[in-house]
Amino acid sequence: MAVSFPRQFGKYVLLKPLAKGGMGEIYLAALGQLDGFDKLCVIKKVIPEKTDAGKAKRFLDEAKVVLRLTHSGLVNTFDAGQVDREFYIAMEMVEGKDLREVWNRCVRVRHRIPIEVALHVARELARTLAYVHDYGNLNLVHRDVAPPNIMLAYNGDVKLTDFGLARSALKQEHTQPGVVFGRAAYLAPEQARGEVADPRTDVYSLAVVLWELLTGHQYLQITGLDPAAALALVRHPKPTPPSTRAPWVTPAMDQVLLRALAPDRARRFGNAEEFRLALSEAIAEAAPRTDAARVSELMHAIYNKAIGEEGAERERFLKEVLPSFRASTTPPPIPAQAQTSSRGDRKPNGAGSQAASAAQDGGDREARKWAKREAALKVLAELAAEDEQAASRK
Repeated sequence: MAVSFPRQFGKYVLLKPLAKGGMGEIYLAALGQLDGFDKLCVIKKVIPEKTDAGKAKRFLDEAKVVLRLTHSGLVNTFDAGQVDREFYIAMEMVEGKDLREVWNRCVRVRHRIPIEVALHVARELARTLAYVHDYGNLNLVHRDVAPPNIMLAYNGDVKLTDFGLARSALKQEHTQPGVVFGRAAYLAPEQARGEVADPRTDVYSLAVVLWELLTGHQYLQITGLDPAAALALVRHPKPTPPSTRAPWVTPAMDQVLLRALAPDRARRFGNAEEFRLALSEAIAEAAPRTDAARVSELMHAIYNKAIGEEGAERERFLKEVLPSFRASTTPPPIPAQAQTSSRGDRKPNGAGSQAASAAQDGGDREARKWAKREAALKVLAELAAEDEQAASRK
């Protein structure tokens, strides 16, 4: 049975589906009570027919982790709950694309990803991972640092998302020994062997992403291999300097990446902050213009038309679709005569009763006005608080 949109989902209005994976569905949604005060966001929820005990726990584990984290390099998650036996997570809407889509777009339009963009993306992700790894006493490891989980915003922001496979002290469901989670091409060798991940695991995966961005090639040639052969290659990689594929890569950058890609994690950078500092030194030599503006330039160059179309769609949702949807789902007001009749069987007699009735009706109108004002002020306060939090993270 086809599902129509928009539709109500708890306190949110789902506007359109964005993606569907093996375990979850993602929707563009709106949060708000009054027209003109809506906030667009993204809702991620578990597919009802796929909600077995293990998957539900993994989803709740993700919610426990991401609700605690606040960083400009993370897609902000601000709410989680359950509606009609469906678990959901509410996240900020990032105006941009994931890195896999950016890569494919560049291939289609024959636009090479500039070295400045590649280096800035990697350094920002290392900064974010350093925060994640050091947060509290959670011993948090992402375990799935890969292009589909990296968002590039049109304004140049770089954000990491999807902690569905993260390992954390908060988790109820623990991975069984030998179980492998994550995308094969970006797995660290210890992950492919089913060993426990640590921060150096994320460093390796990020280094694979950077190697591919710099060279325009896949780091491990596993496409077309059967699963057993692919896994064997991932478990025993042979690091190759990126300069063998991209001669513009400096010797210093080669050294940084070869260390981060060491098959033995004991020979890698000890954590993401060490990797970030080493990248910064190499960047100063190779691409001093590296910054968010270069990312924004690339995004506008390859998505100029899409940026305008998506902006127009958001305006249509806010100014036309949502008001029309609320008007069609809001019950009509009760006529004044029916309200008077429902207050009792006695009919008012005389001028005194009419005056009392008029005064009561006036009081009801005033109360409704105050209720609307209170609702509007509450929404404004919530939006202001969210803006302050966003500003404090930058």
